[in-house]
Formats: sequence, structure tokens, C-alpha cells
Amino acid sequence: MRKLSLLLAAFLFFTGSLLAQKILTGKITDETGAPVGGVSVVVKSAPSIGTVTGIDGNFSLTVPAGTTATELLVSSVGYETFTAAINDRTTIDVRIKSAASSLENVVITGYGTTAKKAFTGSTTPVNINNVRNQTFGSFDQALQGAGAGVSVVANSGQPGSNAIVRVRGNGSINGGNVPLYIMDGIEITAADFASINQGDFERLEILKDAVATGQYGSRGANGVVVITTRRGRAGTLMLNYDAQVGFSDLPENRLEVMNSSQKIDYELQRGNPYGWSVAEQDSLRNVNFNWQDALFRTGITQQHQISASGGNDKSHFYGSLSYMNQEGIVKTTGLKRYTARVNMDHVVKNWKFGLNLQGGFSNIVGTGEGNTFLSSPLNAIRWSNPYERDRNPVTGEYQETGGANTGQLTSGQPNGAMELFLNQNSSRQVKGIATSFIEFNFPFLKGLYARTNWGIDYSQVEGSGYTDRRTSTGIARQGNLTRSNSRTFRYTGTTSLNFKRTFGDHDIDFGAFTEVVKSEGRSFGFTGFGLTNGLINEGGITPGSVANPNFIPTVTGGGTENGILSYFGIGSYGYKGKYYVSGVVRRDGSSRFGYDNRWATFGSVGVNWVISDENFMSNILWMDLLKLRLSYGTNGNNSTAAGDFGQLPQLGRVNYAGINGLAVSAPGNLNYRWETNRTKNIGIDFGFFRNRLSGTVDVYDRETIDLFYDQPTAPETGFTSLPGNTGRLRNRGIEFTLRGTVIQRKDFRWSIEGNITYNQNKVLELPTDSIVSGLNLLAVGKPVGTFYLVRYAGVSAATGNALYYKRDGSITQVYSVADAVTHGTSVSPLYGGISTSLEYKGIDLSAQVNFFLKREMYNNDRNNVINPTYYFDNMAVEMLREWTKPGDITDVPRPSSSGGNSFQASTTRLLENANFWRLRNVTLGYSIPQSVLSRVGFRTARFFVQAQNWFTETKFQSFDPEFSGGSLTGAQYPALVQTTVGLTIGF
Repeated sequence: MRKLSLLLAAFLFFTGSLLAQKILTGKITDETGAPVGGVSVVVKSAPSIGTVTGIDGNFSLTVPAGTTATELLVSSVGYETFTAAINDRTTIDVRIKSAASSLENVVITGYGTTAKKAFTGSTTPVNINNVRNQTFGSFDQALQGAGAGVSVVANSGQPGSNAIVRVRGNGSINGGNVPLYIMDGIEITAADFASINQGDFERLEILKDAVATGQYGSRGANGVVVITTRRGRAGTLMLNYDAQVGFSDLPENRLEVMNSSQKIDYELQRGNPYGWSVAEQDSLRNVNFNWQDALFRTGITQQHQISASGGNDKSHFYGSLSYMNQEGIVKTTGLKRYTARVNMDHVVKNWKFGLNLQGGFSNIVGTGEGNTFLSSPLNAIRWSNPYERDRNPVTGEYQETGGANTGQLTSGQPNGAMELFLNQNSSRQVKGIATSFIEFNFPFLKGLYARTNWGIDYSQVEGSGYTDRRTSTGIARQGNLTRSNSRTFRYTGTTSLNFKRTFGDHDIDFGAFTEVVKSEGRSFGFTGFGLTNGLINEGGITPGSVANPNFIPTVTGGGTENGILSYFGIGSYGYKGKYYVSGVVRRDGSSRFGYDNRWATFGSVGVNWVISDENFMSNILWMDLLKLRLSYGTNGNNSTAAGDFGQLPQLGRVNYAGINGLAVSAPGNLNYRWETNRTKNIGIDFGFFRNRLSGTVDVYDRETIDLFYDQPTAPETGFTSLPGNTGRLRNRGIEFTLRGTVIQRKDFRWSIEGNITYNQNKVLELPTDSIVSGLNLLAVGKPVGTFYLVRYAGVSAATGNALYYKRDGSITQVYSVADAVTHGTSVSPLYGGISTSLEYKGIDLSAQVNFFLKREMYNNDRNNVINPTYYFDNMAVEMLREWTKPGDITDVPRPSSSGGNSFQASTTRLLENANFWRLRNVTLGYSIPQSVLSRVGFRTARFFVQAQNWFTETKFQSFDPEFSGGSLTGAQYPALVQTTVGLTIGF
């Protein structure tokens, strides 16, 4: 009986507990009604009580007795956090909104956010996934083809090299054309990119017209790239691990050079200059040494990142650690990078605080590029004769067939293998960025708040270079050792008082700001010589003296210092959600100019009419959005050609009669002043068929006045020119972006996006009508980058001499620089990109193509191997077509240097069509179903394979047409062909 009583009591207690518990069930779906798996559902007041939805979006959550539960917090990566009231319900269905779609409806300007509908300016939002998931050492290379009005050229494939980015053309001739980069409210520079992890980015927006960039006044003339980093969201702790492994190779070689047998035949036509015997000729013909294999490799890249994020309704945090190791395709070159980031914010009543900390370390081992680096392996693979090897096949020692202890081959050129493997060149950067903000919302007036944001950006770069005494470049001074150290420090402080509120039909947003930006830099370096004792550190340097001047070390040093103080106001007003006007007035003072020109005022105004919301449009049901934008404004550019002190005379070291001293090395100009941009913009935004077809059209006119351009001065001053402002330059263009969702079903989605830009660049005014500089002409009425060359007309079949067009169109065998005329430009006026993505259940496929058209380049790479004067080096195969006898029909003239037929490089023979289409990226991914992941405790898991630069269509004869200069350097590190596999796991 006693046992029965105990059993009954236990049963009643257990039943009571069950009745006291509360079981909540429901389903989480997205905006289309599709279920969302892997969503965190927790009790807001007790975050430890929670669960995760299954692949069908369903969840079941037990709330223990005694737990106060009034709200559920629903969160997931890629979606907005949603709070659902429980009330008396036990079944709670929630539809969550994509964070991406939410972000797409907001424009981030760096000083705040604006609803896209209300924004009167022009911007290009960048698909952040395209930036995060690519294995570039510098994130700006991932912007190629990303948006209209933005030209991005990968100037070098060397690990850690940044791209050349231009927003709406070149707005300056001698000043800076680089856009302003803002990350979490402070300025960063392209030199920082190799130490920044793009996996931490949340949003990237490119501001283009005067309204969008006007908030930055004197710094916004060349466009603004605004980056915001990831932040935590309320909900359970989320952990993510990302890993990528990639393989890089050289692109296709479109400039064929001779093999051993061809080169021997070519030399025999020159009279056998090296005196090879018949036996030696036969032996050398079979060598065909592959210099490319000796100096290049398949580079392996590894990238790993661990991140964590979370928070509650008061506090949020995000943290990450990353590691990248990128091997260059040139042996010994590469990049190693380590980064760490912590972002935090907290709310206490009317106060909000935030802190962002980022640290980075990078080590770059590089190689020289360009014709000036004769020892570069990028030159060696063209110039080195194929019948010579890098090492003696018997002894294994480096070949020095050009003479013992010369480091040279038979041709007299450096042995590229010795230069690459014996010499060293590295750069180590330590990077630190910290930003913080405090925001206070005034309780007595809704919408009124004050905010102050301060940030610092610190970099230290240590350079180290060693040239071995055995190499061709080091033998003259018995080797050398170079050490350099530079430090830069920049701080930015912004304080504002803002008011943002809606009164009925009226939307008001105004802010008054003050800002200070201060930059300082110091550098020091030395090069010591005479490393005769075998040491490759400072202890190996031989002290120099008057008696031994060849070993006297060289010492360098310098400093920079500049600052900007600003006062500005930003405001916008909207009426009935259809009519908007916004404006900026900014007063900037820069230390780079003289006292009378230090301060300048810039401003802009824009209007916006949402036509689709008018009553007379209500019957057009297929039109979701039709918006007209107009803007006008001015921006400044203080990135001067004269540096930080163009207004002041510069002193330099001189030696007179054996006595060292200081003298004025560059004159100053107190009238030196800002470059000013005047920009007009007309834009239309549209969306049709529930926004399944949407796009943007912008037409702009950007004129730069008071160009930074040196002015001639009287010879008696001791100088030919001084820093000044003169001339005008214009960029006019049209941009078009079109996005379409071709198919949208429950399990299948296909979308396409394309953009195209036409930008006409023209010089309007110069001190003189035209200025010749090397291969280029700067002339009124012509674009910057115009070529100025004599036209090549082929080869005379009778004499074998080269033919040229005279200015009057007649043909002559006499070359004259007076017959040079203008040709195309190296700066492409027509460029764009096309991308597409498909999603089917857990499979995703995306591809991106970009193009540059109406573009020409002088092929200096080819110049080096078709100049018959260099017959001792290897030559291009086309040289086998040289004219040899009367009647020969060919395009390669006879090699004689007599009779006025010497080789002339400054002709259109070397000017080539440099248009190209490039398959920039293809990615195939698979996300594992939630039903499988739940068994192993994972929240998400995705595998992918990615191909970059796999195919390029071009007529340009070299490895890579993607180069920003007017001529190919002859030793350019080409863009890499990469294949990457990756994994992303969420816990």
C-alpha cells in the first residue's frame, strides 16, 4: 500500500510538471513562403533556452516551468533578426526578411544611412559575396566588372598588389585619381589592402556623383568606396569556419619566342656572332631549355577564417581570425597574412557605444617588374636563349657562360635564375585600425541625437633587400644590403548633431558636422655595399671611405604631414514619400596649400521624384518603381602632384667643391590651390513586374578646373617650372545597369545582371595646345593617354626597308618624328560586366564576365623581342619572316642598321588592339540539407569550386592585356589563372 501511494505521488508530480511546461511550435519561412532551415529560435529573456529549425522550417521548443517567456528571438545569418510576441499562443509562425534585401533598400554613405527610395545621388552597390569569396591578396581586385561607372584593372598579379580603380574616368592629369576609401568611418589607403581581410566585410558601396560624394568635400572628387564590416546580431552564438585552397598558373602566352634550332638559324643569318662550330650548333639545337618552368610554378594559396557573432537586445559582438598564404607563380614570391578583428556595440538607455579593433600582419616577397629590372624573371623567360640552361648540367653550378664571375649568360644578359634565387626582396607590414563611437539620443526631443566617431590607422612597413655579390646586378659593388622602415599614422575625428524624424507627410534628416583628419609619415633607409665575408646582414657590410668610395653607403629618409579641418552640414527633406531634396555644404581647410588658398567651400544639391507613386500611375500595375534623380555639385581634390608641401620651397642635399650643404631643390607657390570638380548627373531608377526586372540609367558631366600642372617660370630663378594650377579636363558618360530574375520558383531561381559604361575623356584647356611626353600626346580636344606615333606602312618588297606614312598620307622609307600623329588611347572608354546566378535546391552556380573595349596599348614586351639590334637575346618567332631578298612580301623589314633602315620603336607597328573579354569568375557550390546537418550538429555547410580568369579573348600579343599603363612594361606580372576549392561551415 505504501509503494502504491509513492507511485501515485510521483505520477501526480510528473503530470504537474508537464502541465507547468509550455511547448511552442511553429514554422519559419522567408519572404517567398519557402521554409528556412538552420534558424535560431530562442526565448528572448532566457537565451539559453532555444532550438534550431529543421530543413522544413519547423521548430519545437519547450519552455520550463517558472521561466518568464513573453517573446521569441528569431535570427539567422543572411536574415534580419525578428522578435515574435508569444502571448497565449503555442503555435508561432514567423516570416523573416532577407538581410540582403533590407540592405539593398539602404544606401550607406559613411556618415549615416539613407533609404534608397529617398536618396538623390548615384551609387554602385557591390555584391559582397563576390568580394568575400575570392582569394585575392588585395580585395579591390574583386571589384572588376562589379558595377557601372567603376573601372578596375589588376595592374599586377604579384601577391598583395592592389588594382587601379577609377570612378567615372581620370579627373586629374598630375594629381591623384584614386578614390577615397572609408572603412567604418575612417580613411584607409590602397597600401593597406594586403593586411585587410575582406571576409570581415558586411557591405561595400561606391559613391559616384556630387550628392553622394559631396559629404566628403575635398576628398571626394574621385569617388568614394565605403566599407562597413560585420557586426553581431541578437540571438544565439554563431560560429563559422571558412577554408579555401587554390592553385594559380600563368595565363596563355600569346607572344611566341624562338626554340633552340630557330635561334641558331637566326644567328647564322647574322654571320654566326658567337662563332659556333658545326658540332656546337648541332648540340645546341637539341637543348630547348624551358626557362618558364625553371622560374615559374603552380602557386598554392591557402586561406582560413574563424568567426563568431552573437548578442542580445542590448549588446552585439563579432570577432574573427584569419590566415592567408599565397604562393606567387614566380618562384620564391608570395604573401603571408594574419588578421584579427573584434567589433562590439552596446546600448544603455539613451546611450550607444561601439568599438572596432583590427590588427593585421603581412609579409610579401616580391620580384622586380618592368624593363628597368633587367634581372627580372619576367624578362628572363623572353630574353634568355633557349640553348642555355640556368645551371651547368654536370656541376650543378649556375651558368655564367657570359664570363666567369659575371653572373651573365652568353648574350650578356643576367642569369635570371641566379637573380631570382640568390637575391631577396621582402616587405613586412604591421597594421592596426581602431574606431569607436558614442551616440546619445536626447530624451526631450524624439529624433535628436549626437554622435562622435574617432579612429586611428597605424602602419609600419619594414623593407629588406639583398643582392648577392655573385649576381650580375650585385657584382659591381660586391653585393648590397638594403633596409628601410616607414611608419604612417592617421587619425580621424567626426562629431555631429543630427535630427531625423517623420511628421505626417514630411521626412526630415539634418546633421551638422565637424571633422579633423591628420596624417603623419616618416621613413628611413640605407643601402650598404661590399658583402665580401658571406654574411647577408648588417655585419657583412664593408665600411666605405674616401679611399674606397665604391662602398660608401647611401642613406635615404623623408617625412609627410598633412591635415584637413572641416565644417559641414548634410540635410534632406521628403514629402509624401514621393518628392525629395537633399544637399551638402562643406568648408574644408587643407595644410597642403598656401594661407590664402587653404580654405575652400564645396556643395551639392539633388532632387528626386518617385513618379511611380503618383496617382496617375496607379493603373500601371506592372510598374513597381520609376524614379527620376537630378544633382549638381562641386568636390575638391587635394592629392597634389607636389605632395604635402607644394606651397613651400623644398630643400635638398647638394655638394659643391667637395662641401655638403642644403639648397632649394624645388620652388614653392603660395598660390597653389585645390583642383575642383563640377559634376552634373541625371538618373533614372526603375523596377517592373514585382521588381523582377530593374535597373538604373545615369548620364553625367564631370569637369575638373584648376588642374594641378606645373607652370613655367623665369630661367633666372634657377628653375624651369613651379607647382601651379592651370587647365581643364572633362569626363562625360552614360551608365546602364539592368537586373533580371528570369525564373523564380520554390526550388529554382535564375537571375542575370549586366552593366555597361561609356566615358568620354577630353582635355579642354592646357598652358599650350599640346605637350608630347614619350609615346603620348597631351592635347586640347584629345583624351588623356592618347598615343603619338609615326604610322607603320609595312615593308618595301624591293629594298626590304620599313615604310612609314607621312603626315600628308604619302609613304616614305625615311623615318621622321615630324610625321607622328595621334592614335587611340590606352584608357578604355567602354567597359562593363555581365553576371548570372542559378540556384536549384542546394546547388548554386554563378559566373561573371567583364570587358574593356576601344582600347589600344603599345606592346613593349614585343618590342624587346623584335628589335634586331638585340639579336644576341632570344627573339620572337615573327622575326623568322624577315625580308631577305627583293620580291619578298613580308611585314618584317631587313635587319640592317644602314641606309636609314635602323629599327624604330616609336611607330604603330607596336601599337596593338588591347580589347579583351575575360571570364572573371565561375563558382559552383552545394549546400548540404539541414536534415543531414542536424545529425552532426552543424548549422550550415557549403562546398564550392571556383575558377578565376580561366578564359580571355584578346588580340593583344602577350600574357595579359590587363594593364593600366600606356605601354606594357616588358616584364609585367600577369593576372593569375586560378582554381579554388572551398568549404564554409556554421555551428
